[in-house]
Amino acid sequence: MKVVSLHEVKAHFSAIVKDVEAGEVVVVTRHDKPVIEMRSIIGLETPELGAFSVPNAANISVDWTDEELGDLFGPTFSAK
Repeated sequence: MKVVSLHEVKAHFSAIVKDVEAGEVVVVTRHDKPVIEMRSIIGLETPELGAFSVPNAANISVDWTDEELGDLFGPTFSAK
């Protein structure tokens, strides 16, 4: 398992995706705390892409700051 910061994900996203496609499990940290686990879905039996949708997505709370979102998606992105 590989552990990378959110900053590293932004800087090296394509390389990290290649690692995940090759079978590596990647844990992404924010402020040194694990927040996301990335793993490949290649080879999984998936009847349809919709199987990966999140039920009750409206109930999910995200507490990322505008600065963190800007780091990940660019300075024009805002959570507001």
